[in-house]
Amino acid sequence: MRLYRNFKELARDSRPVVLALGVFDGVHLGHQAVIRAAARLAFSAGGDAGVLTFHPHPAKVLHPRESPPLLTTEMQAIELFASVGADFALVMDFTTALARTKPDAFLARLRRQTPGLRGLVVGPRWRFGHERAGDFSLLKKWAAPHAIEVIEAPVVEVESRAVSSTAIRRLISEGNLRAANARLGRPYQLVGRVEPGDALGRKMGLPTANLAVENEILPAKGVYAARVLVEGEVFAAAVNIGTRPTMKTTGPLRVEAHLMDFSGDLYGCHLRLDLLARLREEKKFSDMTSLSSQIVLDLLTAAKLAHD
Repeated sequence: MRLYRNFKELARDSRPVVLALGVFDGVHLGHQAVIRAAARLAFSAGGDAGVLTFHPHPAKVLHPRESPPLLTTEMQAIELFASVGADFALVMDFTTALARTKPDAFLARLRRQTPGLRGLVVGPRWRFGHERAGDFSLLKKWAAPHAIEVIEAPVVEVESRAVSSTAIRRLISEGNLRAANARLGRPYQLVGRVEPGDALGRKMGLPTANLAVENEILPAKGVYAARVLVEGEVFAAAVNIGTRPTMKTTGPLRVEAHLMDFSGDLYGCHLRLDLLARLREEKKFSDMTSLSSQIVLDLLTAAKLAHD
């Protein structure tokens, strides 16, 4: 998977190019359909499929106060692009100047700086350019005289509703991981570095990884079943997202993962937690023994889900 930051870097590649255009926050099933269509077209053209996307998210530049939390970090998204068929990603800096670019000017630049361009693939209702004035009809009209094939991927639906990043954010914030995952096409993943805690889990005989999360959106407070990959081995985990009410009445939100059958030191490790389902709400227990017993039950349930 190659990563380009500007057109000059991309122009060094002499192979034919097909681009999937979009923001692709979450790389959900709808986004995957766009990228896979680009990969198929690139294969038939004997070239490479790439994703042309933007960083930061346009909303963070144009409407920072209203900008939604992102479903994936930049590196998560790039890895997901590769997993569904992209050979490279071109991540353009999104600026106010770029936002003011008219659709025709953007397309002219795209053709001029990507001489090997053979195809473009976009999602349904895709818009681009200043004030979102460009649409698929304009794209198709522009592409015809240049022998550039353009494709509009169809809407992808789950439970008779179009898959969207907005809906997935809502489901995650509600703690409905099963429904969110069905639309993502994979488990929602938390990423972060393990930092020292108060060693309470170790004292209970239940090793705990306290995660400094990089994600912008967390599920609702509660306990979740998860899978964690550590040095090539998969461990079931019960992940608590909350304030640990059994320990104290107030405190910062924490993400703590109890790994089943794991022994070792994870401090400083960068972990990825695949969240599978919400097991229960966070609650205050009468004593540490009751809490420890519940964590064991949570781990057993998580193990069953993790290996299904």
